[in-house]
Amino acid sequence: MEKSDILAKGAILQRDQETYAIAARLVGGVMDVATGRGIADAAEKFGVEMLKITGDGRLALIGVKEEDIDAAYGEMGFKAKAGIALCQQYIKACPGNAFCQRGQQDTLDLARKIDERFYPYPKISAKVKIGIAGCFNSCAEPAIKDIGLIGLPKGWTLMVGGAGGKDPMIAEIIARNLSDDEVLEMMEKLLKYYRGLSSRPQTRNLRLGVILKKEGKERLLRICGLD
Repeated sequence: MEKSDILAKGAILQRDQETYAIAARLVGGVMDVATGRGIADAAEKFGVEMLKITGDGRLALIGVKEEDIDAAYGEMGFKAKAGIALCQQYIKACPGNAFCQRGQQDTLDLARKIDERFYPYPKISAKVKIGIAGCFNSCAEPAIKDIGLIGLPKGWTLMVGGAGGKDPMIAEIIARNLSDDEVLEMMEKLLKYYRGLSSRPQTRNLRLGVILKKEGKERLLRICGLD
């Protein structure tokens, strides 16, 4: 039988049509030494050909046999779960003030809070990409994410509607000087808005920036209490 991606386990069939790539999901792209050692041990044990840091800060193990997928996840200390489908999302974060001398806010802590509260943002039928940068250098590319955050001395600047791809869009700033709690409250409203419109026939599967171009931003601002 012809093989294909095993999305329920986040396993992507490789070009050889025999092996898969699976990924260790690392919130904010960071891990402790023990986690790194577990990933390396799993890669060695199951004959992984290569490790690849993905664009969303995960660590992919490339070349895992189908029968080894569950065991490889277990060896790393992760559970096999969906994480690759179109509607799955990620948070890209720079080191922030936890490590970088330029960082003005704690990007990694905010990434953790967002992940714990919202992941996997169920029932949104389009991509949701989040970028969190600790300063205006914007190493996490918040301006081309559906939801972007930039940390400044007085708090977070919130941007919405960015995207890369064949039709790039630059996100628009809708709020400034937000605390972590205010960011979480605003994101709850944003994701509810996005979920509702992404399921309608005329806007289904569209990225947030495209929806805003079609619908205008007035409703979004009203929902977020920013009108």
